[in-house]
Amino acid sequence: MALILMSHGDMAVETLKSAELIVGQLPETVALGLHESDGPDTLKAKVVSEIEKYYQKEPIYLLVDLLGGTPGNVAVNLTQDYPELHVISGLNLPMVLNYANQMFIGEEIKIADIMNEGKAGIVDVNAFINADASEDDEDE
Repeated sequence: MALILMSHGDMAVETLKSAELIVGQLPETVALGLHESDGPDTLKAKVVSEIEKYYQKEPIYLLVDLLGGTPGNVAVNLTQDYPELHVISGLNLPMVLNYANQMFIGEEIKIADIMNEGKAGIVDVNAFINADASEDDEDE
């Protein structure tokens, strides 16, 4: 399995660094960022180089930051040439950690689990704390 993270700026690079700080090095994983000096063709060339290392040898998961942005558009367009490429938008740290956990225990990657983990990581902490405090009040 291979994982490619792609974003505007260094979000993907820093997300990978954060994930590896938590779980250790992630093999067959790379992060690419789009910078002001880059255009879509530059980013496409970088990601195609990574895809070619693994395509039709093992599954490739491409996580992008934003659907409709340049990295997302490049990824969507690549599915024309690489129909087995799995593209997921909404890149965040919980998604990468979930991928890592599935990979490390040797499971087949479940895209729904990656997406659910990403969504579950979005929490209104104040509302969570207040709900917990309300439950404590009810117990008294």
